[in-house]
Amino acid sequence: MPFRKPVSTQGGLTFWNNIQQDTYFIMQKHKTGLWPYKYRILLRENSKEIANANDLETIQYDWDYLQNHAIPRANEQGFLDINKLVEILIKQKLGF
Repeated sequence: MPFRKPVSTQGGLTFWNNIQQDTYFIMQKHKTGLWPYKYRILLRENSKEIANANDLETIQYDWDYLQNHAIPRANEQGFLDINKLVEILIKQKLGF
């Protein structure tokens, strides 16, 4: 599957190459190196930059951390469990 270009962000698309991506994140490398950092990770949803680094090892640690801790998993309940939130709101509205 070819890389999908995100919405333009700081630095512009012409200066960044996509080197890794998944459903939630895109890792990019700066083409010229004339930038304060060489690698960055963007959120695919809104193209916001959430991590940057000057070496591949550091950005890979960030990538691995995001894969293990930041990806929503449908089988886990968290503080943003929508069904639970709706249930609480209905109870408050109905006065239970």
